[in-house]
Amino acid sequence: MFTIGSDRLRVEIAEPGEAPNNKSRFDRAGFISDVVLDGAMHFAASEPRNLAHPCSGGRGFCNEFRFDPSAEAQIGEFFPKFGIGLIRKEEDNKYIFHKTYKEIQEFPVNFTHTEQEAVFTTEPILCLGYAIRTVKTISVRDNQMTMVTVTENVGEKGIVMNEFCHNFISIDGMAVGSDYELSLPQCPDLGYDRLNNRRGFSGAMRGAGKGITFCEFTAIDTDFAIQGEDMEQVVPFTWRLSHRGARAYVDGADYFIPKFIAIWGVDHMVSPEVVHEFALAPGESHEWKRTWTFDTY
Repeated sequence: MFTIGSDRLRVEIAEPGEAPNNKSRFDRAGFISDVVLDGAMHFAASEPRNLAHPCSGGRGFCNEFRFDPSAEAQIGEFFPKFGIGLIRKEEDNKYIFHKTYKEIQEFPVNFTHTEQEAVFTTEPILCLGYAIRTVKTISVRDNQMTMVTVTENVGEKGIVMNEFCHNFISIDGMAVGSDYELSLPQCPDLGYDRLNNRRGFSGAMRGAGKGITFCEFTAIDTDFAIQGEDMEQVVPFTWRLSHRGARAYVDGADYFIPKFIAIWGVDHMVSPEVVHEFALAPGESHEWKRTWTFDTY
C-alpha cells in the first residue's frame, strides 16, 4: 500500500495483488482503499459480508469493468475479465463476480507515483480476439480526488462495456440511517415515500425529493436504480452523499452521461454506483473523468 495526498487529503491505494486488491472482480489498477480528510475523517467502507451473495472483496473507491465474453470460451479455455486478467473457465456458466477462480493469468500492471499523483498502466493479453490497454491517473489537490481513465481497444473485435466505481462509502464510520442523504440534482423527483427496490419489494430507502435517504437502519442490503433516460442529459453528472451527524459530505462529479445509477446500502455502507457505458471498435480509445470532493460543514 502507498499513499498520495495533499495538506487536507490522504488517499490510500492498495497495490495489485495486495489485500484487499487481490480478488477477481475489481480493477487492480488504482484500487483506492481509503480516503482520509484532515487526518481524521475516513470515507471508505468494506463490502459487507451479510449479503444475498458471497462478499466479492470490494472496499473504498474501486472500479469494475463489466464485459463478459465467457460464453465464447469452452470449459478449460480462458476468457478475459478486464481489470483482472485471463480466467480459466471451470464450468458451463458465465463469469460469476463473487467466485474464487483457481487459475488466472493476471494482466501486467505498471505504476509510478509522486506525492500527489499515481499513474497505472494495465497491459493487454489478447484472448478470444479481445484486448484493451488502460491508463488510469489518480491525483489529489486540496480536498479533491480526481481519476482520469483512458482505454484503448488493441484487440481484433469491438467491445461494448460498462464501467463504474463502486463508491463503498461510510462517512466517519456512521451506520446506515436517516442521517444519510444522497442528493441527485439531475434525477427525477422521487417524492418522500418508502421506495421499492429493484426486485419490486419495499426496501429501507425513501425518497428525499431529488434524492434518497433511509427510513431506518438496515442489516439487509437494500437498493434502488434510476435509468439514464430518466435523468437530465448534462455533463458532469453530480451527486452529494452527506451525513448530518458527522457533518461531512462527499461530492461526486462524473464527466459522462450515465447509463444508469444503482444505489444500495447496508450496515455502515452506502454505495452510489454511476454506470458508464461505451463502445470501442478496434483501434479506438476513450477517455473519461471522475472527481470526488470531501469536506465538513
